Amino acid sequence: LISETVAYCYRALVRDSGCCLDQKYGKNVRRKKIRRPGVGWLCDKACYDDLKGFRGDDVLWIPQGATCESPRLLWIHGGSWEYGSPDTLSYGQLASKIAELSGAIVMVPDFPLAPVGNYHVIMRASLDALRWLAETDLDMNCPEGSAPLLVGGDSAGGGTAVSLILVLKQGAGWTPQGVALTEPERVQKAQSLAGGIFFSPWTNLKCDTPDYYYNAFAKIVDKKAFKDPSSGVAYVGDLMFRGHPEENLDEFTANAKSYIGSNADLLTDPVASPFWTTEQELGGGGVPPMLFAVGGSESILGDSMIVAQKAAFYGASVHVDVHVGMWHDFPMYSEGCGSGEGLWQAALALNRTAAFIREVARRKRTASAMGLVWPPASSRAGTPKTRYIYDVTRPGAQKWFPKKLLSPISNDVHFEALPPIPAASRDDPLPTRSSFWALIFLAVSGMAQVAYFWSLCTSRSLQNHLEERLLQV
Repeated sequence: LISETVAYCYRALVRDSGCCLDQKYGKNVRRKKIRRPGVGWLCDKACYDDLKGFRGDDVLWIPQGATCESPRLLWIHGGSWEYGSPDTLSYGQLASKIAELSGAIVMVPDFPLAPVGNYHVIMRASLDALRWLAETDLDMNCPEGSAPLLVGGDSAGGGTAVSLILVLKQGAGWTPQGVALTEPERVQKAQSLAGGIFFSPWTNLKCDTPDYYYNAFAKIVDKKAFKDPSSGVAYVGDLMFRGHPEENLDEFTANAKSYIGSNADLLTDPVASPFWTTEQELGGGGVPPMLFAVGGSESILGDSMIVAQKAAFYGASVHVDVHVGMWHDFPMYSEGCGSGEGLWQAALALNRTAAFIREVARRKRTASAMGLVWPPASSRAGTPKTRYIYDVTRPGAQKWFPKKLLSPISNDVHFEALPPIPAASRDDPLPTRSSFWALIFLAVSGMAQVAYFWSLCTSRSLQNHLEERLLQV
């Protein structure tokens, strides 16, 4: 029922949930360590992470052929806000692979971990890192703002990445006012984000979605195994967090409280805990296109689904890839958990991520060149473009789908459902010559719509057409 590679990963992760992360780095990608002034911190005895001592050095992964216009991605690593660094837990491998596949320059900051850091400290560190990434010329004499800028993260870092998007949007339309926290004089030069990417993000600090129960880890035995355990067992649910649902809830909540510090109200704060966002945080434009990749068997599946649905409802362009049977942070297991065969689902997630980066970067550059508003937003309530992805590498599955759908692991994956770039609003300055042809296109499109409506008005079927439209609504 499942592929040999998935079965191998299941067995390995049940034995040791900390095993099997990717070991290989992306090809033709250069690693560069960065020490920004004033960002160091000390991981002392109170720090849970094994990497002790003075820390704070960031790591850049620069693909071969990178230019001033190459996208730049800030990746906030996971680890429950208590563990991890740019060079441990396979984050170097992940960042280098994303850089190789997408052509983006990827930066992984070494932010202060809890309990040394908390929500406010980590957010400030993330904002500082994003500002630096946006402004640095990388020894290429790049003009400021020339590169499309994205944020992303996984697990706890994915939740912080969503929070970062909300802070950048908050009170400033399409300009990231969060930069004002560190350098107020640079607010006017700050650029808007091209997109956001999230692998298994932890967005609900209250930790009370039903998936904690529905996707709880379980061992299944057949009728014979009740009397003879050696006859075989099967495992379902969340392979990474194998406690009782109530136990997982308690542990996750304690971890969340370590992140937010002494202010318990932040557990449901719509920015610190984006699961609780409302129209106030998501509506009115300013949320960039978003891509979620999440395992269908995760305890925190709802953390992605609910945020994605609300963001789309309030006008953002949202893609959600739910991989059936996959576990938490599965894109970091693309090498197949040591099986010798690649994990198809993880490879697909990485390639979809690369395609998303290239596509939103291209659209952001086009919008900037034409003087149009970015990010795109719709005034109509929408839904995420959701893909429920089955394993097509298992025997017989090739007959389920068209051939084109069976081979999406390539750099040619496109996100055609992204909305068209809207025109500038009435409050924007008069268009420049670069946007002249955009206005001509809009005018022609408007004339076509008028002609279509006039044809309806002169048709005897107008009443029937209006009735059909009302029924659709």
